Amino acid sequence: MICEKCNNDYPSTYYFATPTICKSCYEKLPEEEKQSLSKLVQVYSNEQTIQFRATFGKRLLAALVDTLILVVIILAVYKISGFFDSQMEYFQSLKEYATDPEAMKEYQEQYLRSNRIYFAFPAILYLIYFLSEAFYGVSLGKYLLGLKIAKFNTEPAEKKQLWIRYLVKNSANIMMLFWAVTLFSFFNILNTILGLAVFFGFLLILGSNRQNLQDIIAKTAVFKTDVLDELSYNKNVSQTNIGI
Repeated sequence: MICEKCNNDYPSTYYFATPTICKSCYEKLPEEEKQSLSKLVQVYSNEQTIQFRATFGKRLLAALVDTLILVVIILAVYKISGFFDSQMEYFQSLKEYATDPEAMKEYQEQYLRSNRIYFAFPAILYLIYFLSEAFYGVSLGKYLLGLKIAKFNTEPAEKKQLWIRYLVKNSANIMMLFWAVTLFSFFNILNTILGLAVFFGFLLILGSNRQNLQDIIAKTAVFKTDVLDELSYNKNVSQTNIGI
């Protein structure tokens, strides 16, 4: 493919910002001209890179790996700390208050207050575990499956994008943490709503763009790491060849 600006021949559409202008030439355009072409660039870049994005199956498997690791840690902590036994005693004690609603409510509130650290633990663990996505664009599951978060056009994701994605993905856990600290039911309701939104938002990967809810909001996508490395290498070689 030949760029109409520099007349350089490129091996694929990946090197083009628009159907006729290569990315290098596009960056050199006046700001007004770049602004007029911005929508075309975004649509074209999106269409170019969809083929490189991770499939639903790959991302589901990575998510299952992450979930399995987290669940094992949570269960181990609950077992070692005796929280499981405490839960059993709690449910047994509730039967004793079956005829006294006021006493039951008081007992439940006391139990929640005294065990709030255990209810907050899963949210804290999730927030810490997925910090690697905010800093490096990968979780352990993604790393093991050879996946990485990047801009929707395969360029390295900006820190701001990764943090926006992280906050959207973990919004339910943040609300859960607020609830555990304050015990305000409002935060628990938000936790449920946001959790469902993120869960069903994951299914959006089945769509043609292969992006889930947090990807769409942060303007990111998940790619195979080797594909990103190959595209980056080819880009560097191309820039070297044309003297950029």
